[in-house]
Amino acid sequence: MAELEIRAAKQADLDLMLALNHHSGSEYAYKLELTNDKGIFTHSFQRVYLPRAVNIKYPRDETALINSWSEASAIFVGLVLGELIAYVALEMGRIKDTVRVTDLVVAPVMRRKGVGSGILLACEGWAHDQKARRILMEIQMRNDPAVQMVKKLGYQMCGYLDQYFPNHDTALFFDKPIS
Repeated sequence: MAELEIRAAKQADLDLMLALNHHSGSEYAYKLELTNDKGIFTHSFQRVYLPRAVNIKYPRDETALINSWSEASAIFVGLVLGELIAYVALEMGRIKDTVRVTDLVVAPVMRRKGVGSGILLACEGWAHDQKARRILMEIQMRNDPAVQMVKKLGYQMCGYLDQYFPNHDTALFFDKPIS
């Protein structure tokens, strides 16, 4: 693969960002188990193999994406040979000392080739420059490839919220301290 170039997004990039296929697929999902034993509530997540691969619809539509980009603290794009193949949108200020990844999208043909990891590592550098103490990302519970990627990069699960996304999918929250 040619070298990945990461730069701040420009106005001209927005249409190319929208044109990327935002959907993903997975052969695994996470099963949430809640137990109540004498007033002590516990939960666990188990990675389970699905009987068939699922297509995961992106949780925000085009209008919601455009609105969130207008409020983003930073947007970076990833390019290979001058072609836009990925983007990430970041938000800072809503949660104290935290940079939140609101969108991370990689073109399907470039997935599982280090592009998502590369752009996320660049975000960590940006977060460090902004003097943030952590970076936070929410992932749909069925998006196993994204969960595996952030775990590989040292992110830890720090919570979940049922029906978090506009399409009512459950969100798994992962964070990583910024040093």
